[in-house]
Amino acid sequence: MLLRHATPKRNLASIQRSGLLFSKSKGKLKVVWLHASSKTAWAMLHVVKRHGGRVEDVVVLEVNVPRSWLRRSKKRLWFCRKDIPPHRLGINVLTFAELAASPVEVND
Repeated sequence: MLLRHATPKRNLASIQRSGLLFSKSKGKLKVVWLHASSKTAWAMLHVVKRHGGRVEDVVVLEVNVPRSWLRRSKKRLWFCRKDIPPHRLGINVLTFAELAASPVEVND
């Protein structure tokens, strides 16, 4: 299942090296949180609220996880109770600038 994970940019090198580790979770549940592409804007703002910083300092990783690893939360997010290894991370690392770019071309 192709989902996304938003995180502060400062965590990117560690994640690419070790994967997404549920033990690093700072919430009540020790899980890796994931979201559908439709929730990306919310997830980026949530990361800023939770970890501080600016939205420009948040990156979004695409993650391919087997459905059997996932549970759905009441807030319609996904979570995984196991580590997600680096080979499950997609090649795309999306930045705020890429996500904020308008998909509509303007003809003058």
